[in-house]
Amino acid sequence: MVMRTLPARLLVFCFFLSVVCANGFQFFPGASYDPNIPSLAQVVGHDWGEAITDQEELQKYLEALEKASSRVRVIKYGETWEGRSLHYLVIGSEKNLARLDAIKAGLRNLAYPQTLAPSAAQDLIRSLPSVVWLAYSVHGNETSGTEAALLTAYHLLAARGDQLVDLITAETLVVIDPLQNPDGRARFISHFEQNRGRWPDESRFAAEHVENWPGGRTNHYLFDMNRDWFALTQPETRARVKTFLEWFPQVFVD
Repeated sequence: MVMRTLPARLLVFCFFLSVVCANGFQFFPGASYDPNIPSLAQVVGHDWGEAITDQEELQKYLEALEKASSRVRVIKYGETWEGRSLHYLVIGSEKNLARLDAIKAGLRNLAYPQTLAPSAAQDLIRSLPSVVWLAYSVHGNETSGTEAALLTAYHLLAARGDQLVDLITAETLVVIDPLQNPDGRARFISHFEQNRGRWPDESRFAAEHVENWPGGRTNHYLFDMNRDWFALTQPETRARVKTFLEWFPQVFVD
């Protein structure tokens, strides 16, 4: 039952958070946060949405979260053409984080159940947490995804007295891939920093919003990696698919 119901609740949770964030700057009204879990501003110097978080800042923040909380693991799963690291976070209870290898083995057995007795399959379903995979910014110029990933991770780790967060972390492993295309994001940030004025210009015709070719959507070799899941021509995609097949998550949200 756990594996069937928690992903749906988490999807509703994430949708609600996105709506709240879109209509105001209060991520979750009335939330109380553990001061021992650092915010983005405390680690990199800018608050959520104030600036575009670059690769170096992202890695610094992931390291800070892992150092501050026993309910998260940061795992490197690959590198880009330009040598930038690809990471994902696993957020869950201390009990589940202590048995990640066993959880992955159980999920793999469920994915290939031909040799499983029905009773063994039911035991796995009852004992395993649900796994929900949240992936962000496969297109490097879609910058808000990565910021949302970091804020979601912060909320799941720092929220206090939130029954839904407690339920999610107890019965679900949340895998967050905060930046799928670091090379494209770096290209976009370079363009943005070189073309923005002293004050932000909201016009869509302003230079800061109009990218020159090739733009930041694609990776180093200009592949749109959201079209590479089948062909697997790029190292970022190959690393991501290999990692995905270690987990067999019940829910994948990109």
